[in-house]
Amino acid sequence: MCQRPTPVDLPRQAGCVSLPVLELPLANPLAAITGPRSLAAVRMLRISVTDVCNLRCLYCMPAEGVEWLPKSEVLTFEEIRAIVRAAASTGITHFKLTGGEPTARRDLPVLVEMLRRIAGVEDLSMTTNGILLGGETPLLGKLHAAGLRRITISLDSLKPERFRQITRGGDFKRVWSALHRALEMGFEKVKLNVVAMKGLNEDELADLAALTLELPITVRFIEFMPLGRSGLTDDPAAAMLTEAQIRAVIEAAHGTLVPVRRESEAGVGPAKVWSLPGAAGRLGFISAMSHPFCETCNRLRLTPDGMLRSCLFDGGEVDLKPILRDSSMRLNSQDNRTAGDGSGDLQGVEQRLLAAFSSCVTMKPETHSGHGNKAMNRIGG
Repeated sequence: MCQRPTPVDLPRQAGCVSLPVLELPLANPLAAITGPRSLAAVRMLRISVTDVCNLRCLYCMPAEGVEWLPKSEVLTFEEIRAIVRAAASTGITHFKLTGGEPTARRDLPVLVEMLRRIAGVEDLSMTTNGILLGGETPLLGKLHAAGLRRITISLDSLKPERFRQITRGGDFKRVWSALHRALEMGFEKVKLNVVAMKGLNEDELADLAALTLELPITVRFIEFMPLGRSGLTDDPAAAMLTEAQIRAVIEAAHGTLVPVRRESEAGVGPAKVWSLPGAAGRLGFISAMSHPFCETCNRLRLTPDGMLRSCLFDGGEVDLKPILRDSSMRLNSQDNRTAGDGSGDLQGVEQRLLAAFSSCVTMKPETHSGHGNKAMNRIGG
């Protein structure tokens, strides 16, 4: 059995930095809670494989879009594999691929197969907007064949024109097709993520919840989180719908929700899980703004440019690229084998990565701020 390392000083080369905490635009009711700062509490690593996205969602980006990272700054598959090997050796068991939009990363099934072969990776899932999974693309099948078994798709409206407006160009039919193809192919515990926004989709919350009456999926309602700059961050309170408001709308249409044991839901995320009476599926609520869950946070995040981040909103981060790209122990980027033994020279690298993990988790804030200091596409949610 793996033993988790105790916190140690991070090597200077790891570039440990502490991020500023921004002013709170909204009241934070749990400001006195101390979040977990032990690596033993971490169960998931969210891996942003790219900052590129093929949509410009209102709640994620400004209308003009953002500047993408240079390719040289983005981690290679071999570097991601080395980080996951180190994470798994600490006892982290759940890994989620995110973006930007992860399917925008070329040859993503290759990475899935590489990670699936690593000892200790018990759960590998992906969050996607689904655009590139729909239509005639064989990508969904390739991902399943490579070992991906769980998938979460973002879908903020059931009205095609409104969906296009919220996403600034998204094709609802492609996402709807991807959802049903995932179910047909046998993906386990398919989830839909819905960002609930006042004046944008609040009149559809009951309809979105009703999908679970017939479909064996979990529809998760997420409070809008102001991160970086987007079409909604100038006045986040105007778009905010709290969990209590969302639930009230759903229960007014469908009756009192039935509680579900969280342990029976796939994954180790923060969603509180309920169901409609007699439903085939479930409902989840992620309420980072009205009910911060920092005291039970069990995750770290890896950005596409190699920053190991302690918190979605703020806190601190550690730069892993200097460790991975140290000329004296550089990973062999020319080795494209998918073996799980970590092809390339890992001498010294893993111990430094372990130190980085131990240091990063100690930077978790007691409670996150009300406005994140980096855009969602650079963090991976």
